[in-house]
Amino acid sequence: MPVTTEVISREKNLPALVLVHGLGSAGNIWKTLHAGLEDSFTIYPVDLPGHGSAPLHDENLDPQSLARSIARTIIEEHGVHDFHVAGNSLGGWIALEMAALYPERVKSVTALAPAGLWHEGPKQKFPPSLLARILAKISQYFLHIAYHLPPLKALGYKKITHLWRELSFESCKDSVLAMARSMGYSPMWKAIRHQKFDSHVSEKIPVSIVFGDYDLTLPHPKAQVREVAPKHSRWIVVENCAHVIMWNYPQLTVDLIKRTALTPQ
Repeated sequence: MPVTTEVISREKNLPALVLVHGLGSAGNIWKTLHAGLEDSFTIYPVDLPGHGSAPLHDENLDPQSLARSIARTIIEEHGVHDFHVAGNSLGGWIALEMAALYPERVKSVTALAPAGLWHEGPKQKFPPSLLARILAKISQYFLHIAYHLPPLKALGYKKITHLWRELSFESCKDSVLAMARSMGYSPMWKAIRHQKFDSHVSEKIPVSIVFGDYDLTLPHPKAQVREVAPKHSRWIVVENCAHVIMWNYPQLTVDLIKRTALTPQ
C-alpha cells in the first residue's frame, strides 16, 4: 500500500478515526491530540506517500487517488469498514474526497483548514511553503540552536502562524524533520496544481469546515470559498488562530472532532 498508518487504541470496539496530514508533514503532527482522542476513538494517523514512514513509488498523488489509497489501507490492512476522518490542509481536502468516494463508510469529516476550497487551483510551479522546506533541510542539523534563536524560528514559521513564538520545541522538531525528509513534497504539489475540490458529499455525512481567522497559508477569501464546500457543512472560524489549528489549540481541535463525529444528527 502506498500509505502507512499506526494504530493507537486504548479500548476495543471504539469508533475508528483516520487522521490525514498535509503537504510536507507526517502523521506525528497529531500526537498532541492522542490523549484527548483515544478515550473515544481508535486512532489511525496516516503517512501519505513520500511522507513520514510511507515510501514513494509511481502512484497517483492527486487527492482522490490518495483518498482511495487511505480507505483501502484502513479496510484491507486493518479490517475497519466504518470510520470518521479528520484532516489538515491537503489532508482536509483528502478527507472530503474520502467522504465523496465512500459515503457508506465515512461517518463524519472534520476538515481543518482544508485546501481545495477555491474557484481555481494553484497555478504556480512551486508551493508557497517552498522556503519552509529549504529551511527545514538546512536547520534539521542544528534544531536546538535554530529553535532558541528567534530570528531563525521566525524565518521558518512566521508565514505559517503569527503565534510562532508559542510553538513548542517538540512541534518544531517534528515539523522540520517531516518537511526536510518528505520525498513526496514536490510530486504531490504537481498533482494538485490546477485542481480544486468539486466532488459531492452526501448530506447524511456530518461535515465541519474549520479555519483560523489568521490563516496565512490558505487565506480568506481566495482559499476559503464556502460555495465550493459541501452545502451542508458546518463552517467554523476560530479566533486568533493560524493554519495548523492543532498547534495553536489542541484541546479545541479535539473538541471539534468529537463534536462532529459523536454528536447525534
